[in-house]
Amino acid sequence: MACGKETSVVPPPGRVMSRNRGADTRTSRSPNPAAASDTRVFRRFASLLMALVRLVRIEYCALGAIGVLLGAFLTVGAAPTMPVLLSAVAVFFVGAGCYAFDDLSDLASDRANERGDRPLVTGALQPRSARIVGGASFGVATVAALLAGTSSGVLILIGAVVAISYNTWLQKVLPLKNVLFAGVFPVPLLIGWLAGGGSPGPLLLYCVGLVFVAGLGFETMIDVADAEGDRRCGVVTFATRYGTLLSSQVAAVFQIAAAVLVVLLFFLPVDARLQWDALFLVLATAAALCNAFVGLSLIRNHTTTRVFVLKRLAFLTLNAGVLAIFLGLLINVP
Repeated sequence: MACGKETSVVPPPGRVMSRNRGADTRTSRSPNPAAASDTRVFRRFASLLMALVRLVRIEYCALGAIGVLLGAFLTVGAAPTMPVLLSAVAVFFVGAGCYAFDDLSDLASDRANERGDRPLVTGALQPRSARIVGGASFGVATVAALLAGTSSGVLILIGAVVAISYNTWLQKVLPLKNVLFAGVFPVPLLIGWLAGGGSPGPLLLYCVGLVFVAGLGFETMIDVADAEGDRRCGVVTFATRYGTLLSSQVAAVFQIAAAVLVVLLFFLPVDARLQWDALFLVLATAAALCNAFVGLSLIRNHTTTRVFVLKRLAFLTLNAGVLAIFLGLLINVP
């Protein structure tokens, strides 16, 4: 009987290996449910953390705490004591509570202004979360203020009460919130002086005035971007009352004035540690030039997008001015 070629039912070795490699690849690429779940949890946590950071404006809270330390150093010239550190903690959390409740009270106007940097507007946080964060922050601030001592603690608690009052009903009474908010800027310096127990010398008083002027420029500038929505919601600011062009010009004048005041510390006999100090002059001039740039840029272009860019730069220049004064004092400590 004739027989044909025997046909093997077993594939060639090379083909078997190829299929096995494909199966191995498909197996290795199959998603790991546990790893995917961990990634989602991490991303959700990171998103929540960033929303909380934006809610409380952590960079502004930190600047307030640094202001307390600087105020104590200006008057005492030594390492911070425990009352100073507790006062810095209290100021940090008062700021966090104020910003949380401020976003709650300004939610309507922030929505009208399409503020994508506000977590309550974007839905990253719910109003209930902001209330919890604000209440907890004020609770921590109260404990720290009471432990810090009578004088600085009383001033901190008064500031918290004023902030809560403003967000609830004082906002409709005061015609210009810019001046009120600018008045808050130098308060940490005064708290640091009270907590440190030193005497308020010329440098502290000069810095209080300088920071107030810088605060006026900063607050007037940022309200330019929100003018349209604030006007629709009945919020009265310099920009809603006198227009964005004049507000931009006024803010620019204050920014440039703050720049001049920083450099004048090199020439005026306010403090011997800063007068005629070359390193301080270099640092102060750099901060002053940035401040002047912010002011001049604001006059040329005060659109909403540009104002938000200049806002970040103005915050950095404010920190640079504080750093210039601090380093000038630190290097020349007797």
